[in-house]
Amino acid sequence: MKTELVLLGQHINIASQVHRRLLVVLIYAGFAALVIAWCFLWWMPTFGWLILLSAGALSYFLGGKYYRGGLLPPVDIGDEREMRRRDHAYFLAYSWWDLALFPALLAVGLKTQPFYAAWHPALRVFVDYLPYGLLIAAGILYYTLPQAILLWTEPDMEAEEPAK
Repeated sequence: MKTELVLLGQHINIASQVHRRLLVVLIYAGFAALVIAWCFLWWMPTFGWLILLSAGALSYFLGGKYYRGGLLPPVDIGDEREMRRRDHAYFLAYSWWDLALFPALLAVGLKTQPFYAAWHPALRVFVDYLPYGLLIAAGILYYTLPQAILLWTEPDMEAEEPAK
């Protein structure tokens, strides 16, 4: 695994587990900001679609190297130990992923309650668009969580020696 990440021309050292965990937290904070912005700015169609497309692009490019489409070159799967770690990360990510859909289901269920009509109109609008934001968040988790688990749990790496 490479010990350096080039992001927008900046070289980031990710050999340390602390740096990789910080990277995962920053990526998910960015995704959360995009989803929250989309939920609150639903009335601006152009801005909403721009946020949705940028979240999709980030999910695709940061999502992982094992299931990408034909745009990127094929990747070496690795040895048996790497395959076992990857399969375990997929198991951890997807064994409970369906629970990420329950908040969206509950948000839809709120609209059918008799007390819903008495709520403030702004709160009703928020609850109307909440399921969409939660489903987008669940989709982001679906595409990025296995790789985030791998980044989070990988121990400190040794720095690569420069070629002679």
